[in-house]
Amino acid sequence: MLPKNIWQEIETVFFDAEGTLFHITPSVGQIYAEICQEFGLKVNPHELNKTFLKTYLKHRGSFEASPESCFEGWRKVFLETISHFGELKDPETAYLKGYEIFARPEYFRLSPDTEETLSAIKASGRRLAIISNWDERLIRLISAFGLSHFFEDVIVSCEVGLMKPDPQIFELACQKLNTPPEKALMIGDNLNDDVLGAREAGLWALRYPGGSLKKLFPQEIFIS
Repeated sequence: MLPKNIWQEIETVFFDAEGTLFHITPSVGQIYAEICQEFGLKVNPHELNKTFLKTYLKHRGSFEASPESCFEGWRKVFLETISHFGELKDPETAYLKGYEIFARPEYFRLSPDTEETLSAIKASGRRLAIISNWDERLIRLISAFGLSHFFEDVIVSCEVGLMKPDPQIFELACQKLNTPPEKALMIGDNLNDDVLGAREAGLWALRYPGGSLKKLFPQEIFIS
């Protein structure tokens, strides 16, 4: 939690999306395993998940932060992950199905107290926005969760050509919200991407450790 004297200076709160506001459920490995089974390949979800994480980290740096490169980047990650276990009957169709799954809210769950926390922050007079390494699917998810009205902007890496932890994406977000970095707070689950990247750009930043989002903020904002 921020010290009260600093919180009083905060004008805008930025949130990360997946891993902070909401979480993939079941795991990527479980979802991939279900797709594989539909397309003729039986794979252990746990092994798939481990391979996915390694493959994603391997290729993450090659995502050029544009809609086209993100789509192709995820295609590469999906197909390479599956290739370690065998062949799908129709890999391109399988990828497209997987791509759309991760735009559907039933495959995600909100963090505890998400809506209450966002409501309290907004009611306290502060502005809200999202900074996420994602693509156009995030806008659809936020809308499907009924959260769009909380946020003045959703800064998505594949739309702006920048990825966290690059300080420029945080600087851009502050410019869009017309907020000086020293009056902005970033909340995210990833120490490198969310916290260190934001701090390098001059923002305040807190790591979300899981559980209720409320615990990161002064409790008096939740008293109506």
